[in-house]
Amino acid sequence: MILLALAASLAAPTAMASSPDADFATGCARLQGLSEGWMVVTGAHDVAEGPAPRGPSGPNGESTEPLPTMPRHCAITARLEQRTGAGGTPYFIGMELRVPAAWNGRFLYQGGGGMDGMIVPALGSPINTGTTSPLPLAQGYAVVSTDSGHQGKNFDDVSFAQDQQSKLDYGYAAIGKVSEAAKHLIVKIKGRAPDHSYFMGCSNGGREAMQAAQLFPGDFDGVLAGDPAFHLSAAAVLTNYSGWAYTDAATKLGTHSSLLFSPVEAGLIQSALLKACDGLDGAVDGMIFDHSACHFDIATLACANGQTAGCLNPLKVQAIIRAYRGPRNNAGQPIAGSWTFDTANFTPDWLIWQTGIPTPKGPLMVLQDLVRKSLTQYFAYPQYKLPLKGGDAEAATLLAASAQTASFTDATSTQYSSFAGHGGKLMLVTGWSDPVFSASDLTAYYDRLTADTEAQGGDASTFARLFMVPGMTHCGGGVALDDFDALTSLVRWVEKGDAPNAFIAKGKAFPGVERPICAYPTVARYDGKGPLTSAASFACAAPGRAGA
Repeated sequence: MILLALAASLAAPTAMASSPDADFATGCARLQGLSEGWMVVTGAHDVAEGPAPRGPSGPNGESTEPLPTMPRHCAITARLEQRTGAGGTPYFIGMELRVPAAWNGRFLYQGGGGMDGMIVPALGSPINTGTTSPLPLAQGYAVVSTDSGHQGKNFDDVSFAQDQQSKLDYGYAAIGKVSEAAKHLIVKIKGRAPDHSYFMGCSNGGREAMQAAQLFPGDFDGVLAGDPAFHLSAAAVLTNYSGWAYTDAATKLGTHSSLLFSPVEAGLIQSALLKACDGLDGAVDGMIFDHSACHFDIATLACANGQTAGCLNPLKVQAIIRAYRGPRNNAGQPIAGSWTFDTANFTPDWLIWQTGIPTPKGPLMVLQDLVRKSLTQYFAYPQYKLPLKGGDAEAATLLAASAQTASFTDATSTQYSSFAGHGGKLMLVTGWSDPVFSASDLTAYYDRLTADTEAQGGDASTFARLFMVPGMTHCGGGVALDDFDALTSLVRWVEKGDAPNAFIAKGKAFPGVERPICAYPTVARYDGKGPLTSAASFACAAPGRAGA
């Protein structure tokens, strides 16, 4: 057969060799309609260079930012494991894969958000909305995104929770399936597997990123988790608890929680906090880097009898104290985490989650739309149908009711031996002002990870690093230096062995200013000599006054 083929090729007239562009277009088109039982390709299109597509709207509506330019690529849509689920509802894992014509050999799994259920364009959504770095697809990455196994009306649709397999897919299982399918399709169009595989996501995508490292340790070389919902069951309980603390105070004061704190009162809190904690890192610059040395007492702002200006109503102060401490057991111990005072607290980016914010169409309550539905209809099994009223006893009941689902949804494992063993690297990045997922809960997790790894004779810093961003709210925003490129730091760590002790950040909130964001537990400390605008004037040092 080989000799016959060779003879035929010699006898045939010489033809022009096909061009790389033609080969790419042909390879992309060949995937259309591909069916391999567990996977069906529903679309494969050669997309010319041009503006990126807009994704589904989030809780704040559709972005008005200019659309970035994307390179020529093959856009592939597919369905995995089509089936009929509980109640006769059809289910499948939907995915979108975009493979650039000029591929850099890297694969990126893009995490989702909220309760997933919708496919966000596979462009490589960043973990920080303030970034000015090019999107990974534009850098040459092949990128996949997914709905994680159910098709929702929006990001807070929890109706899929009636189906056991859909809950498992959302909790963790879709990650392995989508990763396998995406890499399989990359081989078909490019003729080889990725050189390196990465996972990047924020919020629920950050939880999924940690699940990828914990439950699929051989699938990824580098994992970047931003503001991760890693302890999602406890986070839902904590956010619900603090929300009801503010609602209770608002009811007693005859108002709505979205109107509980005026801009003047927010400014009063922020000024007092900065006065107490801003200079602890050696620089008075509107940012708090050294939270371990910050001891701010909100009770000092309570109005005395007869005082009406420059203070807070005592009911509001008590609501803040109650909300920040979080739910406790009978021994006074926290059971679902707590909140940390930081500079973006009580700004609109923070209030939208904690109290809601007023709009011309009425209060915008992200808490009620997402957190409480996910808590009572996704986590609680059987579903929790009693009206939510807040309080420590209710929090304990909700945690117990969530335990079954939390066992496969929460990404709280500290065992990474296989992930670290093949050279895997994990970067965790969150904002100190995150109003959705407790910053202190994540630092406590990293402390556990460090201790558990040491108990096994290892060093967690060789494969995992945590970075805390002052003033940043949820996945960017706030009063922060939220323009940074953590993915490039991760890639250098994976591919060059250059472990990140810090990355440089800037942001619109502080024009012309740069700072290092140091690997926890170190903090950026001013050298006392250089310009406050320069990152070079700061060094990563031990936290607390003793580190000065």
